[in-house]
Amino acid sequence: MKPSVIAMLFVAPLLAAGCHGRNLDEVKLSEQQVVDAGEIAGRPSAYFGRPVTVVAEVEAVHGPNAFTLDDKAKLDGPDVLVIVPKVAKPVEQSHEVTVHGVVRPFDANQLNKDYAWFDVDALDPVLVAKFAQRPVIIADSIRDHEGGDLIVGAVRRPTAVN
Repeated sequence: MKPSVIAMLFVAPLLAAGCHGRNLDEVKLSEQQVVDAGEIAGRPSAYFGRPVTVVAEVEAVHGPNAFTLDDKAKLDGPDVLVIVPKVAKPVEQSHEVTVHGVVRPFDANQLNKDYAWFDVDALDPVLVAKFAQRPVIIADSIRDHEGGDLIVGAVRRPTAVN
């Protein structure tokens, strides 16, 4: 018998035993790395290119595809901007949301190249100027306080449980 077949026969039962009784769509908050929006705003280069999960209140809505998160630290400068491809239902100001996505510097030209759905002309030019090279989260999942997905075709992320 080939070594790879022997290894598979040995490993498969161990993997199945390790997953037994565990709902893989549920992850305890201690297992997720939840990042504070203020941390991203204060040290953006540490997060550029990294996926993050942020739980925060929506500070302001800037149209159907963009909003800012309240960083709670009241740092000088803008809060963290979140850009979404298409929302299933509107994001509401002052509501808590859980956002998952990748942090990038806000560079409208690069975002236009990287995301076919991104339209810089749909954003207020003042907002674009204010956030130039600041951190932006390109969201692939947004959940409201009731756990409902707010993005059309959202990638299913693990549900936090206590």
